[in-house]
Amino acid sequence: MKIHGVIISPNVRKVLVALAAKGLSYESVSVLPGDKSPEFLKISPLGMIPVMEDRGFALPDSSIIMQYIDDKYPDTPLMPSSLEDRAKARWYMEYAGAGVFPCCVPIFQQRVVNRYFLKVPTDEAIVENAINNLFPPVMDYLESQVPEEAFLFGALGAADIALVSPLINAEYGAYVIDETRWPKMAVYMKRAKAHPAFVKCLEDEAIVRQALISGSATTDR
Repeated sequence: MKIHGVIISPNVRKVLVALAAKGLSYESVSVLPGDKSPEFLKISPLGMIPVMEDRGFALPDSSIIMQYIDDKYPDTPLMPSSLEDRAKARWYMEYAGAGVFPCCVPIFQQRVVNRYFLKVPTDEAIVENAINNLFPPVMDYLESQVPEEAFLFGALGAADIALVSPLINAEYGAYVIDETRWPKMAVYMKRAKAHPAFVKCLEDEAIVRQALISGSATTDR
């Protein structure tokens, strides 16, 4: 199996953590977001990452890839068993993309991508808007949903991976969850990042992040 993308992308991370949770190996193929080369567009018509290739079968979109992986390799399931819980898990995955992701991207873009990769000025007004206006209603909702122990449906699953992954990118941009305002979310985030599936991926990312900050980053991962 091949995964096309860059490992510090929140959407690529979702797939890699899912694979790690299932103990599956993969080959990483470096592709930056927005690649419009004819070769890449054949397997990702929108030029988006990640894309999975599995024995000649190509599939874009991180959430769909996670569900494919879960269907093909049912051991250590990432989706809950009941019809209602599976539907709710898909809702959380949708909310991660439509609600959480838009809060996190401005922080990561301004404080990490612009500063270290593009070498252009950071617009702190954009960051402050994300922190003060975009994040609070999202965090309020998540605080009402996450459990005090374990994960959304018991074991770490696709919904947890989808919600946590973009928040990691916000943290890379120095966003900190207010533990007094959202205590359950703060603990939930720490719990997820301590899960072995996340630990392995974050260790690999640390190398890329350090290279990015030092100005020697490549797209080899």
